[in-house]
Amino acid sequence: MKTFKCAIIEDSNTQRMLLEQIIDKNKNLKVVHSSSATNESLALVNDLEVDFLFLDIEMPVMNGFEFLAGLTIQPQVIITSHDQKYALDAFEFNVTDFLLKPYSNSRFDTAIAKAIDKIKAIKKKQPESKLVVKHNLKQVELNVHGILYVEALGDYVKVVTEERNYVILSTMSAFNKRLEADKFIRIHKSYIVNLKMVERYNHEFIEIKNKKIPISRAKIVELDQLLNCID
Repeated sequence: MKTFKCAIIEDSNTQRMLLEQIIDKNKNLKVVHSSSATNESLALVNDLEVDFLFLDIEMPVMNGFEFLAGLTIQPQVIITSHDQKYALDAFEFNVTDFLLKPYSNSRFDTAIAKAIDKIKAIKKKQPESKLVVKHNLKQVELNVHGILYVEALGDYVKVVTEERNYVILSTMSAFNKRLEADKFIRIHKSYIVNLKMVERYNHEFIEIKNKKIPISRAKIVELDQLLNCID
């Protein structure tokens, strides 16, 4: 079994240390980040693409729900809180489990087992042509083959398909990493294109469904090579 990357977002140093000690005893888990909730820690958790997120709710700078809303990844989220009143709202965010502090080691193990089972089920159910993204705070499945192009929109990206557009909180770099390198290319700082959707091109722009998309000079040779290799 793979080792799952874990992040702990908790404002109490004592609680973080206790959770780190529990996680260290599990050979399938590894803590890659541990801190309170801030804009910096949110960006780091997204960049690290963690598998598990252990998240407190009541924190001084940013609460747990604000942190969840800012995620551009879909980790298995396990809420750790002293207050049961947050449980209902937590599950509205499709979290994996809710651990009421103080919790036992056996209860922690149950939450981990549930998270691993969910990861296995998602991997088994989801073919490679599907990509799970967060759109309007809900997880939706995108047909990767149906993506025409991806456009940068500040802190978001717009994924354009023939049916509709999806606005997703993500950087272009992070989204590009989730696409197959031999089927998609970032031809400009603001655009990623599906190579099979390219209808015509020159060394200044490509055209997809009457949309002219600029090409960076540094990408012209790579684009030529990839287009010539398409089945």
